[in-house]
Amino acid sequence: MANTLAFQLYSLREFEGGWKPALDVVKSMGISTIEIWCGAVPSDPNASMSMDGMREALTAAGMKLTCGHLTMAEFDTRYDEWTKLLKDFGSKDWVIPFAKAETLDGWLALLPKFREMAARLKKDGLSLGYHNHHMELVKMGDKYVMEHLLDNMPELKAQFHIGQFKPERGIVLADWIKKYAGRVCSLHLNDSNESGGTRLGQGTCRAEEAIKAALATGVKTFIMEVPLKKETIDSVKRDVEFARKLIG
Repeated sequence: MANTLAFQLYSLREFEGGWKPALDVVKSMGISTIEIWCGAVPSDPNASMSMDGMREALTAAGMKLTCGHLTMAEFDTRYDEWTKLLKDFGSKDWVIPFAKAETLDGWLALLPKFREMAARLKKDGLSLGYHNHHMELVKMGDKYVMEHLLDNMPELKAQFHIGQFKPERGIVLADWIKKYAGRVCSLHLNDSNESGGTRLGQGTCRAEEAIKAALATGVKTFIMEVPLKKETIDSVKRDVEFARKLIG
């Protein structure tokens, strides 16, 4: 199966003119897969984008879906709508984008809910993943939070976010990708240094090394997470080409 280069919908939220022109720009870069973000389709019936509207926008742009960024709350309130959208547009993964706890016990207390989610998704032909931010890269006890989650729930997939693996955190993402080989559903492509976000491959997060480790361990899905606005189109195109040269 060929590798997929996708774009995260959350990164398009500031594009002038809304989702449809943003999707058109992404398509013009040769990307035809989007990671859906639940915040783009609020449950409010008066919201500017409905589920039907998102379907129409994806169809008009000729887009497929991968690795939906969908919260635990959405699982409880709109499970059927989201799973139908994911499957209709080709995604096989529901990825939890965010959770938070103050203690290790608090983090581990999330696992029964994760297991409930994974079991229901499995019946519908989908898998559950978890996306790291900075809070999952905090060490609690003898491991980092993300390790605790993955080690205590073997069926949970990982979606790693390159730009959070700053050297001061003491973790090399490539090592974790190898450690959890076969369980990484996708990689979020971005980069950063001590001053903030950088162009992909120009920060201190060893992005190229992480991407190569992902490729070597069978990861097939790579998702651009770089803010896209009209003023950043050229720099985003540069990031896309950098990624494409690596993943093929």
